[in-house]
Amino acid sequence: MRAGRKRMTWKAGTLGTGWLAMSAWVWAQVPVPSPVTPNGAVSSVVPLTPNGPKPFVWPRSFKEKLCETFVGRPRDFVEPPLGFYLAENFGMMKAKADPHRFMLYRSDFLPGTDLLSPIGATRFNLMASRLPGWPGPVVIEWSPDEPGLAEARRSAVVAALQKAGLPVIPERVIIGPSIYPGTLGADAANYYNVMITRDAAAPAAYPPTPISSSGFGFGGTP
Repeated sequence: MRAGRKRMTWKAGTLGTGWLAMSAWVWAQVPVPSPVTPNGAVSSVVPLTPNGPKPFVWPRSFKEKLCETFVGRPRDFVEPPLGFYLAENFGMMKAKADPHRFMLYRSDFLPGTDLLSPIGATRFNLMASRLPGWPGPVVIEWSPDEPGLAEARRSAVVAALQKAGLPVIPERVIIGPSIYPGTLGADAANYYNVMITRDAAAPAAYPPTPISSSGFGFGGTP
């Protein structure tokens, strides 16, 4: 028993001595002499030497992973002002509608002439009032089946705009195809049949609202 206790005591002492030696080796540091100022005094501030301890810097990949997993990116938490997304949606719809609002179709003129129809005159007035805020061109729909008619309509529109006092150069009014070509007339019969079929199936798919007969003041027939 005593031999065993001595052996255990020796091992514990050895481990303790090794730990102290290791601690002394880890914390040991070469003394840094105090710097001397130009006036001969000893400064109490010890600057860091190039071989001295440096602050720990997290790897860039670790920081990015930490932001993606736990913290989040700061730029994703910047909320736009109230109404930003609504104004952005309306702006997109307006941008898509502007080419249509500044185009005069063949249906806006009387057939075979350069005179505006009643609907075309209304659209022309709206277009003229919005023209100062529109940087794009004014388009006259072409008429390949009637040569020279689109050019005559373009000249009439340029003269009407200049007569109204709008500073529009002739090169800004151009001739081009419609951005909404529409569909073929042969498809009208198919669309009509589909519409009739849906109307006939509507009562079965969407029953009318039931009438209350509970007598609690909602009216209806018993």
